[in-house]
Amino acid sequence: MVANELEDMTRKLNRQDEELRRREARINEFKDREQLLQQTLTTAQRLSEEMKSNTRKEADIVLSEAELQAEKIIANAQARRLQLIQEIDELKRARASFMQQLGSILETHKSLLEHVRGEPPQSEPPPAAGDNVSFLAPPVAKKK
Repeated sequence: MVANELEDMTRKLNRQDEELRRREARINEFKDREQLLQQTLTTAQRLSEEMKSNTRKEADIVLSEAELQAEKIIANAQARRLQLIQEIDELKRARASFMQQLGSILETHKSLLEHVRGEPPQSEPPPAAGDNVSFLAPPVAKKK
C-alpha cells in the first residue's frame, strides 16, 4: 500500500515535472517570440525613420534642382529681355536715320521738281555738299 502510494506519488511527480518542463518550454517559446517581435518592431521603426530621412533628402534635392532650373530660366529670360531692348533701340536708331534720309531725299526731289518747273526755290539754303543731282538740271535763263 505504501508502495502503491509511493508509486502514485512518483507518477504524479513525474507528470508534474513533465508539465513544468512543457510550461517552461512554452514560456521560453513566448520569450523568444517576444524578443523576435521586439527586434522586428525596432527594425521597422529604424527603417521607417531611414525612409523618412531619405525621402526628405530626395525632396531637398528635387527642390534644389527645381530652384536651380528656375534661376536659369529667369537668367535666360533677363538676357533675352536685354537683347530685345538692344534690338529695339537699334531699330529706333535705324528708323530715325531712315526718316532723316527720306526727308533729305524728299527735299532734294522737291527742289529738283521746282527747278524743272521753273519755280524759284522757296528760300532754301544752297544745296549741300553732298548734292549729287543739281548738275542734271538745265541752266536757268536769267530774266531781264
